[in-house]
This record gives sequence, C-alpha cells and structure tokens, in this order.
Amino acid sequence: MLCSHLRPSLPHLLSLRLLGTAASRTAAIKQPELLTATLAFEDPSAFRVKSLGELLRALGVFRLCSFPVLVNNCGKLMSVARTLLGRRGFSLLLRPTVYAQFVAGENESEISQSMEKMSSLGLRPMLAVPIEEDLGESTGEKRYDDNMEAMLECVRMSHSNAWCKDPMMQLKITALLSPELCVKLTTLIAQQPYDLDLLVRAMDGETVSFPGLDEKEAAHFLCSLKRFNKISEASVNKVRVLVDAEYTYMNPALSLVTMAMMKKFNKDGAWIWNTYQCYLKESRSLLLDALSLSKNEGFCLGVKLVRGAYMDKERKLAEKEGRLDPIHKSWSNTNDSHNNCL
Repeated sequence: MLCSHLRPSLPHLLSLRLLGTAASRTAAIKQPELLTATLAFEDPSAFRVKSLGELLRALGVFRLCSFPVLVNNCGKLMSVARTLLGRRGFSLLLRPTVYAQFVAGENESEISQSMEKMSSLGLRPMLAVPIEEDLGESTGEKRYDDNMEAMLECVRMSHSNAWCKDPMMQLKITALLSPELCVKLTTLIAQQPYDLDLLVRAMDGETVSFPGLDEKEAAHFLCSLKRFNKISEASVNKVRVLVDAEYTYMNPALSLVTMAMMKKFNKDGAWIWNTYQCYLKESRSLLLDALSLSKNEGFCLGVKLVRGAYMDKERKLAEKEGRLDPIHKSWSNTNDSHNNCL
C-alpha cells in the first residue's frame, strides 16, 4: 500500500526481506551452511547494528500497526493526509518514518549498507520488489513491463553485490500477470490440467493455443510468460528466485506458472522456488503433489515454507461463500503443519 502511494523509482521499490540462516525455513537441492549459534531477539546483540533512533522508529511503527482501526483504514488515511499535506508534505512525513522502516534504501549504496548490516548479524538478506495485485487492480501491459524491469534490476543488484554467497530475491506472479487471468486459469486447470510443456514452449516464444482462453487473454498470458522467462534467464546460476504464494483462489495458477519455470530452468539446481503456506490445511498435500510432479518431469524442486499471511481474508471469504475454513484452527496446528511439510 505504501509504495503504491509514494510511487518511488526502481531502486526505491526494493524492500528488504530477511531469512535467518539458522532457521529451517527453506529447502533446496543444497542446504546452506548453518551458523553455530542461533540469533535470538532476546539477545541484545541482535540489535547492535541499529541506532537508538532506528530502534525508537521501529517501536513507534510497531505500536501504530497494533491498532486495527489504523491498519484497516491505512489507504484512506494516507489519501486524506496526502490531500491535506500535499505531495511534498506527505513525503516528508512518511519517508523518514513508515517508509524508512520497511524499505532498504533510496539508492543502491543505501541498500548495500542495509544488506551488509544484516549479513553482519548472520542473517541472509533477500531483496524483494513489493508489487502485487488483487482482483480489480489490473494495471495493463505497460505497468507489468515496468515491474519486470524492476525485478531485473533486483536480479542485477543481488548478483553484483557480495551480501551473501547464495543470493536470493522474491517475486510475485501478480506483478507480471493479471489476477483476473490467474483466477480464470485456476478454474480451467481444475477441470483440465495444463501440460507444463505448453507453458515452456510459450516461454520460448512459440505461438501456442491455451485451452479456455479467448484471444485477448491468450495474448496477455503469452506476454506474461515471456516476462517470467526473461527474469528466469537473468537469474539462473546467479540468484535464486523465491516465488510468493498469494490467495487460494489464484494459487493453483501461480503454481502452474512457477512449475513451468522450474521445468525449464531447474535442471541442475533449484533456482526457481515455490512457496507453500503451512497455515492452509491442504499445504502438505500440495507439497507432496509438487514433489511427485518434479520427479515425473525431471526437474529440481525449490521449496519455501511459510506459516501464513492472508488468514483473515481467506477466512472471511470462505464464510461468505459457505465453504469450510481453509485455515488451521490454531498456531499450534500451523506449527505442526510446517514441521510435517519440512
């Protein structure tokens, strides 16, 4: 939400996501070397790279984010603030506070400093381009191409800087492919699964026919697959691309595209990874299906395990549609799911 209001340039879109090397959160063909000691937030040394001002800012933002009325109405509140303060005043208020809390830096030099700080703590930094869309938010081919350029810049920066030995970046499918088409593809593949070879051929530039899509939808899907291909070509043997899962009503389409990328580029190692949300009751069966598919199709499976992110919306949507709640009932059940998947 914040980035959509500020509309920063490419380097400004690169926010920092952290993966602790001592935690078993990811799995691939080769495991990274683990630290001998686990970093814990109870240990004051975990904050040694932060200044007093940064810690106070983090505490302030954390407290603000604990009020549901502010979180649920943040878009409206920012629109009002921007109207009252003007573009410059709004930027002066947000950039050194909320924006600075979540964004690694305004340029490559600042981003590098942030990454090096995290590396000094034994954390593995991961650059992310925080762009995604939901239904009704589609922005058109020009914006999707701009998003692709931002991600290619993310690949370049991740590879050219020595933040860690095994650089990673995050990618969201709906930054390059419309959510409406993702929903339609999810419906179609539930009736008749798509062959991964069809998508791989499309990535290679072949003109193919996609069952169930009209001419406009097929053209957009083809352009999107070429975008994914370009990012994958730039990152293979350089930077691991961790594809995010999103909402259950489009996740099958996201996995379809990600698996096609894996089939083409994960021949000798796991360079493209898919995400499995362990707060979902179906997470283990989805992971087993992916393992079986990777064996049958002959590619390396990259797996990122997360506990959850979209729980409230998923539950409300299931209730509205009269479906069973897809989310585990408790934190303990989610932990069990995560450990079983791992």
